[in-house]
Amino acid sequence: MIKDRRKVTDKLNTLLFGKDLRITKGDVFSALYEYDYSSYYPEDKYVYNQDLPKDNVFDIRDYGANAKFEDNAVYIQMAVDDAAKTGGTVLIAGGEYVTTTIFLKSDVTLFVEKNSALSSNKTGVGYNHKGIIHADSVHNVALTGGGKVKGNGEYFGRKPLLDKNVTEHAECIDVIEMRRTYRAQLRFAHESKYGGAIYIKNCTDFLADNFIIENSAHWSFRIENCNNVKINNFIINNNRNVANADGFDIAGTSNISINHCFVSTADDGICIKNAVWLGNTGTMSNISVTDCEVISRANSFKIGTETTYDISNVTVRDCKFMMTDLYPGTVSGIAIESADGSRVHNITVQNIIMDRVTCPVFIRLCNRNRAAEVDAVSANAVEFGKKRKKASSAPKDMFDKKGEVFNINISDITATNAEIPVIVAGYRQHGSTRYVSDVTLKNFEIYYAPYKEIYDRRAFIPEYADVYPESWRFRNLPAYGIWARHVKGLKLLDFNCSAPRSTWKEKYIMEDVL
Repeated sequence: MIKDRRKVTDKLNTLLFGKDLRITKGDVFSALYEYDYSSYYPEDKYVYNQDLPKDNVFDIRDYGANAKFEDNAVYIQMAVDDAAKTGGTVLIAGGEYVTTTIFLKSDVTLFVEKNSALSSNKTGVGYNHKGIIHADSVHNVALTGGGKVKGNGEYFGRKPLLDKNVTEHAECIDVIEMRRTYRAQLRFAHESKYGGAIYIKNCTDFLADNFIIENSAHWSFRIENCNNVKINNFIINNNRNVANADGFDIAGTSNISINHCFVSTADDGICIKNAVWLGNTGTMSNISVTDCEVISRANSFKIGTETTYDISNVTVRDCKFMMTDLYPGTVSGIAIESADGSRVHNITVQNIIMDRVTCPVFIRLCNRNRAAEVDAVSANAVEFGKKRKKASSAPKDMFDKKGEVFNINISDITATNAEIPVIVAGYRQHGSTRYVSDVTLKNFEIYYAPYKEIYDRRAFIPEYADVYPESWRFRNLPAYGIWARHVKGLKLLDFNCSAPRSTWKEKYIMEDVL
């Protein structure tokens, strides 16, 4: 019989024993499960055949690199250093080359031939969390060629709780059980984890075109404090259960475009951050995402959660966000958040198709104020299999209650197999209320997944003002179209949402919406 009602005992168990699932003990578990990778993988749509460079080429094989060696970093680095003297091209061809971190330099093009690759070792030794390809304070650098950088992500996580991936939907929609099922499939970090695939920092005029990241162990492509970055025809294809393996992480970076890219990953697909503990120092703006397909177990496109400094002028257009093969679906399609003091504003999202995205749109202002609790080391401790120690990166009142979310325009959204409502929420904390303001949702067509929803009527919905913001955090809400609280200037124009099989929910619930 289908369980279709959360009883008092269920709610007490969730309240008293529903702690976050995180596997923190055990050896590395490198075995692959069926459906760890998406069955939909359109490589030929995004990566093209490219002629080998002919002029001013520095072939790593001429420096001694060999696909049989356990570490080719020294030979690759010599080629990079020489290429930098004349603005040359470093050629990676003829196979897969294991390497520890290599450091790019100004005026260098790194050309990885299609079907060739740079690969991490399987021990995590030699990286210092910088990743496989690292660039710091350089300009005029390019990655191209159609080849790969391979992160071997499954060698740096522990065995998940479940012995196989879940592919069948539960008979009843229950957000609490949905989240537990998702967490039970994740491979949480082993302390050997080294970092991600590509990490660029303090760079200007950086181009990545016709390139693949495969199976990153952590943030796949980290772009920090950079300016004028262009990413085109790019693929990130990760194991969808390697925890904290985001796709693109854009932190403290302005004037960046991501166009015609495919991302399949375990964590956020395309994520914008701007936080003092990440080493960011000021506002970021002018960010464009167009013509991308994203498969994410977390959020397809997200602003947040690490947000202390301002983020503005962001556009997302003509994209498809989805989940294939696995259950549950993507947490949120569009997540716009300020949790730590950031002013997030002037955000435009247009023409997005979603399928099996549980929450189509999540807009959230809260006051976690994480800068008072973490620094650069402690913020990443848990994600690298270590115990977090007390620390801070800013005075307690520097970002406290400073956050804002306003001027958000989202239009032309078609979402099929949705499971929870659009959520727009500010917060009330310590007697004061902060509002999300000026939000327009236009031309929405949302079609609910064809499952019964568990009856879970609650006396009140907590504010969750000082915790990690996520659409699933609000659990089984009593609305199916929109649930809004502490909002000023919410406009709904041609907003349509099909009713779920359950009848206990209302289409719209507005609390303190002015």
